[in-house]
Amino acid sequence: MEGADSRALVRTGAPSAPQQGLHVAKGARLLHVPSASDSSLGSAGTMEQAWLRADSYEVTSREGNPGQASVEMFFSSLQANLKARAAEAAANVAKVEEASKAVAERRTDLYNRAVTHYHKAKLDRADLARELEAVKAEAAKVPRLEADLRAARARCAESEEAGRSAAAKLKVAELELTRLRRLRRPPHELASLGRREGEGGGSEAARWRGSGLRLEEVTTKTTELSATAKRWVDEIGALDRGLSAAFPETQDAALAAVGVARETRRRATGEGSSEYFTMEDYMASMAARVEPITKLGWELRKAAEELVPMLWPAEAVPQDISNLISLMERAPDRFLDWKESATRAGADMALSFVLSWYNEVDLGQLEYRRAGVEDKLPAEHKAARLARASAIADFVDKGLFVADPNPQSDEEYEMEDEEAEDAPEDDPAAGSADAPPAGPSPA
Repeated sequence: MEGADSRALVRTGAPSAPQQGLHVAKGARLLHVPSASDSSLGSAGTMEQAWLRADSYEVTSREGNPGQASVEMFFSSLQANLKARAAEAAANVAKVEEASKAVAERRTDLYNRAVTHYHKAKLDRADLARELEAVKAEAAKVPRLEADLRAARARCAESEEAGRSAAAKLKVAELELTRLRRLRRPPHELASLGRREGEGGGSEAARWRGSGLRLEEVTTKTTELSATAKRWVDEIGALDRGLSAAFPETQDAALAAVGVARETRRRATGEGSSEYFTMEDYMASMAARVEPITKLGWELRKAAEELVPMLWPAEAVPQDISNLISLMERAPDRFLDWKESATRAGADMALSFVLSWYNEVDLGQLEYRRAGVEDKLPAEHKAARLARASAIADFVDKGLFVADPNPQSDEEYEMEDEEAEDAPEDDPAAGSADAPPAGPSPA
């Protein structure tokens, strides 16, 4: 150390050669350095600045030998340690980021799977709810089915009882028939039978009179039933012919069903085919018409429900079939009203075009049309007029109903309705070539 300038441990000259294995000596920490006599910054401050500007420092080797070391060499171990720690810290940060990324991906995957399972469970729950409702609906039908089953069993019991009663009556009839056959014996046998009855106190003649009364009663009842059956056959035949006339699309299915019914009866009873329809034929024909008629009815109702908003935009579509039929009955008149409305709208648009260019036109002068104008108008003018009219028609709002500013009175409407009611109506079933023939008399 030299004097008060505090440069004892610092030399500005660079070392001749770097020393290996050197370290800073304990005396090089600039402790206990005397300050300048004037107590200014020339002692400690100057020493600190010289320390920072120094190129080399005095060091002592591990063996205790003094020497010098450059700044780079002095801080090389510190820099290497810091670099190693920085690399280790960077590696740890990369690991943490990679782990964080993996955790985020795993969390996202778990979240997506949870959402997927939630939606699937929600759909499964909805399906189960629908199935439960269907099962409840089916379960609600069980009491009704049980009641129907009990009623069917009761009817079966009644049928069995009626069968047993009929068998008993048949047995009685057979006995009566046997007695009647006995009465057909020759006169001498009848005389001997009368003597035996006289001797035994019997009354075969009384039995014969009772059998005759019963036979007459059975004959009367059979005649009444035959007349009733004939009336039913006629009425059902008329109904079937009416269905055939109203729905000719069902005729093929009806005739095919009748053929199947006749073939079934032929195999069961050996009954041959007839050119007339029986009760069974009519029932098979009408049963075959039910499904296509139902389909046609559904299509007709669908068409009517689509037609009502077009003809009556301001009215709601009726849900009951009677009101819907009432509207369909008024549909032809409504079509005429719309045609008149379109005519008024087109004429109004044409006049508006004319008045937009010639506002001095007198509308009262347009009440009548000049005679012979069509004959005097050239053909090319007619074509041009039609083209211009078509162009003007594009401006017309066809969905807007234009009512008649001078409507008819109620008396005129009533007169038109009375004329329409007085017109004769044709029978839809009369004269139909596809209608089945009438059935024969059941007697």
